[in-house]
Amino acid sequence: MHKLLIVSIMMVMAILLMAFIFINHADNSLNNATYTTMNQQVDLCKQRISSKKYTDLTLLRVLSKELTNNDDIDDVLVRMENENNFTSVLYVDTNDDMHVSSRDMHITYSDLSKDIRRKISQSFLEKNSASIQMDYMNENEFVITYTVPVYDQSNQIMGVLCANSSLQSYTKLMKGTIHGGNLYITDLKDFYGIQKDEESKDVLAVLKHLDLSERINGLIGVNGDEHGIVVKNMGIRGWYICYVNSAKSLNNPIYLMSRATNFVLVVFVLVVILLFYIAYRMMEKNHREMEHITYTDRLTGALSTIRFIELVKSYDEKGYHYSLVVLNMRRFKFMNEILGREKSDEFLCRIVSCIKQSLQKDEFICRDSADVFYMLLMELDKNKISSRIDAMFHDIRNNTKDFSYEYEFSCGVISNVTEKEKYSFEQMLTNVMFALAQSKEMSSENICYFDEEVHKKKEFENYVESNMQQALDSQYFEMVLQPKIDLNTNKVVAAESLVRWRLEDGTYLPPSSFVGIFEKNRFCSKLDFYMLRKAIAQIREWMDMGIEPVNISVNQSKIVFYHENYISELKALLNEYHVSAKYITLEVLESTVIEDIEMFNQILYEVRRLGFSISLDDFGSGYSSLNVLSQLQIDELKIDRIFLHTNSEIGNQKTKWILESIISFAKKSHILVVVEGVESNQDDLFIKKLGADVGQGYYYGRPLSVSSFSDLIRDK
Repeated sequence: MHKLLIVSIMMVMAILLMAFIFINHADNSLNNATYTTMNQQVDLCKQRISSKKYTDLTLLRVLSKELTNNDDIDDVLVRMENENNFTSVLYVDTNDDMHVSSRDMHITYSDLSKDIRRKISQSFLEKNSASIQMDYMNENEFVITYTVPVYDQSNQIMGVLCANSSLQSYTKLMKGTIHGGNLYITDLKDFYGIQKDEESKDVLAVLKHLDLSERINGLIGVNGDEHGIVVKNMGIRGWYICYVNSAKSLNNPIYLMSRATNFVLVVFVLVVILLFYIAYRMMEKNHREMEHITYTDRLTGALSTIRFIELVKSYDEKGYHYSLVVLNMRRFKFMNEILGREKSDEFLCRIVSCIKQSLQKDEFICRDSADVFYMLLMELDKNKISSRIDAMFHDIRNNTKDFSYEYEFSCGVISNVTEKEKYSFEQMLTNVMFALAQSKEMSSENICYFDEEVHKKKEFENYVESNMQQALDSQYFEMVLQPKIDLNTNKVVAAESLVRWRLEDGTYLPPSSFVGIFEKNRFCSKLDFYMLRKAIAQIREWMDMGIEPVNISVNQSKIVFYHENYISELKALLNEYHVSAKYITLEVLESTVIEDIEMFNQILYEVRRLGFSISLDDFGSGYSSLNVLSQLQIDELKIDRIFLHTNSEIGNQKTKWILESIISFAKKSHILVVVEGVESNQDDLFIKKLGADVGQGYYYGRPLSVSSFSDLIRDK
């Protein structure tokens, strides 16, 4: 929206600039037209003044010839004044004697002004002149004074003829040339008005404060309006034509059209700006509505996920320390079914309302999906967080009593700063959902904080579960064989198959790291059959190699042992490899048997009919009893290593009595006794003394690869 505002302002500025340029261009064009017209009119005035001056000087030169042979100079001067448009005529001879056309006037040469005497002196030098000055007959008026030399018959200057003419003749000429405005002639000090309008006083007041010079073209302000001014030399020494007029007066049609165009343009610009403003306001309103839709959950008024993420990331950029909380209501879908959609929506709104009242400055809540809420709390202390969340739960319950519906919350919490590291927002989202998942696994309502160690364990479980099927298909589960020793002959008589998981980098995972996971997700059923197949295939390989096979015991979990097709699948394996079942012992855990001895014996019967031997593994690790043992139809009893690792002397004696009883009972029941976990010579002597049949453990040999074990039994 900020960019849109900038673009709108730039467009309005562009329109205003274009309008200004257009109006300025129009005004310049109008002013140029005004200047051109005024210059043309002033130039025409100059031409007419020049023509008038030339005509008057020519007339005076012609009249000067009448003085050459005429002794009555005064009469000639009077006649010149009367017959022409001169206001006065005088003659000055070379002796400065002066004759005047007016007989009543008595003045001498010395009474004349310096300017007239200078002009007369110039005429004695054969120069004609015309000048404007005060009338020597009437000092309140300006006149034009012409001077020409007078020649005698020998063409020598005998005097100077001087005539004054009123400015009225020039005024008529200039008025006929100028159209409107104010026209003056000036010596740059005084102004003689030729033509005036209603603004003449104001114009004259402005002119008297200007520093005028020849050939001025420009603008002056009169009563707030611009007026054009043209000042040019009028062709009479020291005097200028000053013409002031406005475009409105001089070019009224053009002026009116220009102003009308400017007015229309201004109105157009204002309309465009108004439209831009209206459009901007509409877009701003739409933007706010879209922002509200995008940034706000329309049902509850909480923040949307998009806005929540933006705010949390901004907190990360600012380096804030905070905790992320995720809430999820258990059994919410049943609330929809029981109370209906409308009531459920109202319930969600009340949750948000209660939580908002508990939030502090810079904290906020977001509704991510139906009943999943995120909160950002500016707290890191677990006790304070727990206290605040519990208070929220309490407020929610008090505010939703009228719903008559039992519910619980699952809650996960993580802080972005811990003792070990600082999490990014993406890591926090993943980790807090992991904490929520842990909370859901618990039976009662609780607040579960993210634990890095638990998370790593879960990550490993996820890795195992994500790769176990591929590992099985790719045969990354390898069989190793641990020797089982006949305690009477100290020779290898059998082996137990153990599994190792080979990773792609060549390293191995020990069974303890993944067997428990397989039992939980029931993948052990697939692995058990896989290992059984491996063992039977190995028997077949030894037979094909001419090696006398030894018995291989294979672990069978409760899941696979009670599988409905278990017997048929065993038959299929034997038939596939053409191997006798006597080479395979199926090991089952004590916990597998204890739940249903009768059912177990039924399966045992079928398995033993196929020729397999049955071994009861880890006897003594659980709820072992001779009574249970007496009810089982087994071939082998594996005594757990726990009996060999008793530290106290009293404990050793008790262990000896127990083992003696078990072994004695087993021998009487024709059950082979195997003791596992034999790790020292002392253990070996101990179990031999007790009368055990077979020993297994690191003392006799660690688990070997199939090839190494094959070499071992080949050389026996």
